[in-house]
Amino acid sequence: MRDDAYLLDMLNAARRAKNFVASMSQEEFIASELHQSALVKQLEIIGEAARRVSDAFQTAHPEI
Repeated sequence: MRDDAYLLDMLNAARRAKNFVASMSQEEFIASELHQSALVKQLEIIGEAARRVSDAFQTAHPEI
């Protein structure tokens, strides 16, 4: 089932996003276009994968 792959993509992107900014202050993040761009890319990956999760899976797991 492809849903598993999409969920894994979302999880991996979320972990990467967290790691990109884990050691940064808010001020450092705001000053770094590189980190902002990296974080936005991971959010795009999450959004694209979420959009592809089947309706059946979404209905079965409304808490997600």
